[in-house]
Amino acid sequence: MDNIKIFTEEPEQELWRSLLQYSYRTNILRYFDERHIARTESDDILVNSIAGAILQADEYYKASKNVSLQVEPLLLYYGTTNLLFAMSILLTGSIPEIKKHGMHISADSGESSIANTEVTFDHYSDGGVHCYAKNLGFTDNLCNYDSWILRDFLDSIAEIKDDFERCYSDAKSHILKLDFINTPDGMVEKIYLEDDVVDSILGKIEGFEKAYLKPQRALNQNNDTYIVLRRKMNSKAIHQVSYSGQPYLQVGHVKERKTLTIPKEMNMYISLFVLGSLCRYHPEKWNPFVTQDSTGEKLLIEKMLYYSRRMLPNIVLNNILNKQVIFVSDKYMPEDRIHLVGQHEVQEIVTREVKSQMKKEQAKIIMQVNRS
Repeated sequence: MDNIKIFTEEPEQELWRSLLQYSYRTNILRYFDERHIARTESDDILVNSIAGAILQADEYYKASKNVSLQVEPLLLYYGTTNLLFAMSILLTGSIPEIKKHGMHISADSGESSIANTEVTFDHYSDGGVHCYAKNLGFTDNLCNYDSWILRDFLDSIAEIKDDFERCYSDAKSHILKLDFINTPDGMVEKIYLEDDVVDSILGKIEGFEKAYLKPQRALNQNNDTYIVLRRKMNSKAIHQVSYSGQPYLQVGHVKERKTLTIPKEMNMYISLFVLGSLCRYHPEKWNPFVTQDSTGEKLLIEKMLYYSRRMLPNIVLNNILNKQVIFVSDKYMPEDRIHLVGQHEVQEIVTREVKSQMKKEQAKIIMQVNRS
């Protein structure tokens, strides 16, 4: 996706102003026409469905900022569902046939950790989570795989990686932070991994073998071992970037001998469903967690909700526009016309200049010979 930078001193408010443009009939119909999207329903039905969903999402998100953790996840889940519903219609020109959530939970009253809440997926054809996932490019049928718990989705959200590992000392995040290093041989990527898990972890990263040469070991100034990753020529970048700008690789989950890498927006959405279901249908478990938690898990959940509120609407807007929309506070500056060249460019310039001078010298010699 190309990037769009929008100047604003209020990123969240500007984000919603951008989304609310699609609550107006003229803008919706223009969107369809500009992208040559054929409609399967009347314009009135599509416009009212999109506009109503966007406006309701805005109300849910606003309300979620003014309530406690007792109901906040539920409001964010409903709001995000409305956003994904509107996005689906805009992208396809048709109203998705959704009958159920496509997932449900099993809350064990004897289980103390919220993250161990079990999740089961169903209704692949008309379950909401599956319909929205397909529009986001994820087509694997989660119904074919059992043994999901909330932790499987929390461990794949980059923005809460450090908090996750701090909260659950017996678990490892599925996020590998990357450092980019300039070397005489070009740019390389660096990650820290224990020797005994390198092959098993890297083997669960989708597209890893196509993207990188064989990993190499190196030592830093403190004699800590790290892994050096060098990209193959002409390979596509497979790393992602967190909200803070931290590049990372996402490790997939192995289910039934298949590695599944669920997009971050779906990890957040499924997590919201689990948390919303707990506070809506299991207050006997949710209330003690909200009022009496002593493990720090509550802080992790609050942070996840914060990032969901900020990131999910932005991801929806990105998909609607097919562009990466970035809200910045830096004011406009005239474009710098000075071209900074790299070492290889300098070498090419010198080589061309030498060849040019040699041709001129050869021409002079030939002219002198002809004159004599």
